[in-house]
Amino acid sequence: MADTRLLRDYPALTRHRAEQSAARRQRRIRLAVLLPLAALLVTSLYAWSPPAALMVAAIASMLLFFAFLPGSTSVDPGALAGIEGEVATLKQLLRLPDAYRIVNRVRLPDPRLPNGERELDFVISGPSGLWVVEVKNTPGLVQVVGGARHWPLSKRSGCSSCPSWNAMDNPEPQVRDQIDALKRWLLMNGVAAEPKGVICLAHPDVAIRDPDRAAYPVRVPGQLVQTISGTRAGTSGAPDLSAAGSTPWVPLLEPLREGRLDAAAQAAASVARTGGRSGPRPGRIRTASAARR
Repeated sequence: MADTRLLRDYPALTRHRAEQSAARRQRRIRLAVLLPLAALLVTSLYAWSPPAALMVAAIASMLLFFAFLPGSTSVDPGALAGIEGEVATLKQLLRLPDAYRIVNRVRLPDPRLPNGERELDFVISGPSGLWVVEVKNTPGLVQVVGGARHWPLSKRSGCSSCPSWNAMDNPEPQVRDQIDALKRWLLMNGVAAEPKGVICLAHPDVAIRDPDRAAYPVRVPGQLVQTISGTRAGTSGAPDLSAAGSTPWVPLLEPLREGRLDAAAQAAASVARTGGRSGPRPGRIRTASAARR
């Protein structure tokens, strides 16, 4: 099982589950109160007036129907769908070997964005190097078109058996920017590495056509372990950051994981202003192999 010591919780998902649990308790209470009252009232009225009893039974049925509707949630549906996709992906990533370490919800400084930071769904370190995993939770048949602005998407429309045609944004530019942000932050902290990217389509009702036509592998959660652990550092050219128990980038990401971005954000802004010339001096940059020596 992969190392999960740096995993963070999903507060929105925790809140959603707590709200749904409270709603289920309320429905059980309403059932315990309304159902006996409705049965008693209908039985009593039936002896006096069967038509009135039938009318009350119909009204009681409607009330019970609305009483048992699922409760709403304060979590945005779009954000909740994304989190559910990340949780489904994490369940599969946990099957990685012990030599791999998983960090989720990694926040990196990026002065190009309005809020000054970029969030990566997963960053994974192991014998095959560094991996950035971007998760999308879109259902349907996805046609991968490398370099295009959008990927065609086909899915069932409502209750009909006819497909509806749509499109999803191509996640390749997003993954590219995430990898650049990670490389830049590692360089500013003296570690030279070449992260690799993978796109995970996590919805259980997704199918992928031409998954290898993109700049990065496009996989479903069940294929991630093979994709990540099946590529060795010796064949990919990526540094082996986990040999001898050394993962020099993990202590660097831990402050970002806790949200302490001030100093890092200032450094990133300085690099952006100077076109990337103000990082650590070449003599101070460490590759993973140099760090182990």
